[in-house]
Amino acid sequence: MEDSLRLADTLSEALSKAGYTVDVVNDGRDGYENAVSGIYDIVILDLMLPTMNGYEVLSAVRRDGQEVPVLILTAKTELEDKVEGFTLGADDYVTKPFEMRELLMRIQAIVRRRSPQEIISLRAGNLELNTMACEMKNSESGRAMQIAGKEMQLLEFFLLNQNQVLEKEQIATKIWGYESSAEYNNVEVYVSFLRKKFKNLHVNVGIRAVRGIGYIFEETI
Repeated sequence: MEDSLRLADTLSEALSKAGYTVDVVNDGRDGYENAVSGIYDIVILDLMLPTMNGYEVLSAVRRDGQEVPVLILTAKTELEDKVEGFTLGADDYVTKPFEMRELLMRIQAIVRRRSPQEIISLRAGNLELNTMACEMKNSESGRAMQIAGKEMQLLEFFLLNQNQVLEKEQIATKIWGYESSAEYNNVEVYVSFLRKKFKNLHVNVGIRAVRGIGYIFEETI
């Protein structure tokens, strides 16, 4: 879904050459109807669309329970815009101008992650993560909440690397499948999401920032 006809044509041509079957719409309402059809592996979504803007489309798609991956492609570069996109359920956020090669790599990474995940249960302190149920829980109080997408992938990565300093580049590559210093605030946004969930569950774990390097996941007193 792209409001610029010229860019939409360019994207369609590049994706077709890469082996994808592509449908293009330039209207938010039409894009929403396509997105909830259940036939697409990924949706590339502009935020500045007529009838329904990109945020409205994404919100409606997720409200309808559709889990189709959504990559936002937009000229909006502010962190607040990116936070809004991720909060509504975007899988990735790419700003214009962009390199086509990098965009194709990101699309490939998102589609590849659609394959079934290994079922595992992980624990740290009184926090338990059940990836099969998409649930994180305080094992002492029994209080639980749902977690999915990038948040679950990030928490799983932290749990598998407890008490180790993880660099932002390392985290971005693992979770988003690419290396780009321009997108490191993706990591900051999702770390913030996890910290809020930890606080709500009253679990004795935390994610500590290591200045200039990255983060360390550890139990807290």
